[in-house]
Amino acid sequence: MIEWDEWGQMTDDALSDAKKEQIKLRATFLNNIGIGIILVGVFTPVTRLIYGDINAQVSILWLVGSPLACFRLGSYTTFHGDKTA
Repeated sequence: MIEWDEWGQMTDDALSDAKKEQIKLRATFLNNIGIGIILVGVFTPVTRLIYGDINAQVSILWLVGSPLACFRLGSYTTFHGDKTA
């Protein structure tokens, strides 16, 4: 029999071990994807700026907007993964 809490969600007692493991794996996957997006989209351009590897033709809007967008997407993905668990 499935047990429900006051918010209409299944309780821990109602989930099988396989379902719990599936939820944990999904959360870990989403966390890792979020961290990867942040690493590639934020830290790579910043590192290239520090070492002077960026072409002068690149717009400052692109240099600021791309890391911000990647940080936002990565953060959303990571927090969604935490909420999944």
